[in-house]
Amino acid sequence: MQKIAIICAFLIVVMAAIVGLLVIFEMMSFESGMSNMLKFGGAIVLLGAASALISLMMGSKKGEE
Repeated sequence: MQKIAIICAFLIVVMAAIVGLLVIFEMMSFESGMSNMLKFGGAIVLLGAASALISLMMGSKKGEE
């Protein structure tokens, strides 16, 4: 689960950096950038939560060996 959280945080930071650069260089408006960041950030969080739930349902195989 900790790996999933780290991967999600990394993807959110990369996404924020890309959208921030697009806003700084005026390739995207601030409002559009914030809208895209909220959408992509929500999608990353949702996929991370789904992945964490699936890994919980599957159980940990490390303790059985």
